[in-house]
Amino acid sequence: MRTYGSQVAALGDPTRRRVFELLAERPLAVGAIAERIPVSRPAVSQHLRVLKDARLVTERREGTRRIYELDPAGLEEMKRYAERFWEKAMAAYADEVETEGRKEGASMSEATRIAPVIVTVSVGAPVEVAWRVFTEGIGRWWPFEIQSVGAEAGDEVATAVVEPRVGGRVYERWSDGAEKPWGEVLAWEPPRRVVVAWKPNPAAVAATEVEVRFIPEGSGTTVELEHRGWERLGPGGDELREQYATGWPGVLAAYATAAA
Repeated sequence: MRTYGSQVAALGDPTRRRVFELLAERPLAVGAIAERIPVSRPAVSQHLRVLKDARLVTERREGTRRIYELDPAGLEEMKRYAERFWEKAMAAYADEVETEGRKEGASMSEATRIAPVIVTVSVGAPVEVAWRVFTEGIGRWWPFEIQSVGAEAGDEVATAVVEPRVGGRVYERWSDGAEKPWGEVLAWEPPRRVVVAWKPNPAAVAATEVEVRFIPEGSGTTVELEHRGWERLGPGGDELREQYATGWPGVLAAYATAAA
């Protein structure tokens, strides 16, 4: 279970938010908190227990009293989670500003932007292992039977390869030695991020982008896949997006099983 999920849920209650805000001012005992909000001491204790389970609050003994204060480690995790969305928002803003300045043909400012496909899985392995299984080991877990560019009669897919560098190829290799491209590596930042210009169909008018991020979560890893740029494909972008929105969850489920 992801910490930030329980933190968001814990702060969804207005009374708990008030308790949290009081502790942001200074450490307090249960009685001191109860004096400042219109709830009983048992109710305050219950709210503190929820906040503590969410790693937003910690406690320490001071004589016969228990003093509650904010948990710096838990707050740092929540901060990192929020910063990821801020970075995405700023990147989207920068992209929009750049797009508005282009007037070549049907610019992105005139075209309808299509929402990216985003799929997230939790992997019971450290980030270094999660990265290695996804990149070096892709040929061992990729579900070729449902996601492949296809082989000629009598041939079978033998493996898939991600060449570990910017500009590296991503492709599947068949049993007869033929290689069929999936895309090209645009960003290679082990063990946290890889971006691929995705074009398994050579007849496609443009490549889309697949970005995979590996985020440490305790002893495991959260893996986020974002597939974007559908509007580059013109009228067929919406339809292809729906196909991948159905296909990517199965692909990541196979990966998560292998990584665990």
